[in-house]
Amino acid sequence: MSSIADGTGRVETRPASERRSLPLAARSALLVLAAAVPLLFAGDYQLRFLAEILIIGTAVLSLDLLVGFGGLVSLGHAVFFGGAAYVAAVASQALGADIVVMLVVGIATGMASALLMGVVVMRTIALFFLILSLIVGQIVWEVVFHWREVTGGADGLRGFPVLTLHTGFATIPLNTGVALYLASLVLALAAWLAARSFVNAPIGRALLGTRERQLRMSALGYSIPRIRLMALVASGGIAGAAGALYPFVNQYVGPNAVHWTMSAMMIIMLVIGGVGSLYGAFIGSAIYLGIQTYVSSYTDRWQLVVGLVFVLTVMIMPKGVVAGLKAAFGRRPSEEGRS
Repeated sequence: MSSIADGTGRVETRPASERRSLPLAARSALLVLAAAVPLLFAGDYQLRFLAEILIIGTAVLSLDLLVGFGGLVSLGHAVFFGGAAYVAAVASQALGADIVVMLVVGIATGMASALLMGVVVMRTIALFFLILSLIVGQIVWEVVFHWREVTGGADGLRGFPVLTLHTGFATIPLNTGVALYLASLVLALAAWLAARSFVNAPIGRALLGTRERQLRMSALGYSIPRIRLMALVASGGIAGAAGALYPFVNQYVGPNAVHWTMSAMMIIMLVIGGVGSLYGAFIGSAIYLGIQTYVSSYTDRWQLVVGLVFVLTVMIMPKGVVAGLKAAFGRRPSEEGRS
């Protein structure tokens, strides 16, 4: 703690951690600089890969609302992400691939599917919630896998129109690595701001209360299923927005996008990055997809490497990479407790 005297002679006490934190302008400048570096040095393939990291990281961010703040672990979360990807891919062939239209379609699909799933699973919790979300997710996967006329079945869908942005004066194609990276970056930032606002809003505080003090929240008159349903719908909307852009990065979407293994992959990414940190979702996504993309070019056992990283993270940094880095380079536990 430090004591700072102001002009009136009063002494203001500030935590040491607060004195060391960077001003908002400096943090914003560092964020812009970090986002601009890939534009200077990365090629088209690397930029598309970064766009994929940001898109899947946004979906993992939406899962963090449920897991990190509501204590609801779902194995059906891929339904919101992959379902929106399929609907956007199909809709683009009839409506065109304007990015605003695709995002609206994706958000609506994600929220609608979350609402339908919530009707089935929201009065359960813990293991029952996990199992029911898995069952609902697998039902959707069965539909996608066997409805070949619409979804392409096991082959998936390919060959979508070029993603575009209509400015009113011109139509800008978003089919280059730079354009896709910038679009994904804007989406990730908007999703993070939306999730942060949700968490800091009264509904977010109530969601935390349902996780920590369920009986007390019920005694105070809160409708726990309703609070969780609202969180599920918000999470589905963010995941749907991410899913809407996903098919246009690699010009492909397949049934694996709605399979339960996709949900499990998101959970692994979230645990590696840090549950409850929001932006840790992007760190976990980058680590997982980096291993999947680059280590798999040397060995077929890349999943063993992922498992090793996962185990080491749980053992060494149980709160995730983000919290681990903060503990190593940021505040000491004693300071954190005093602040």
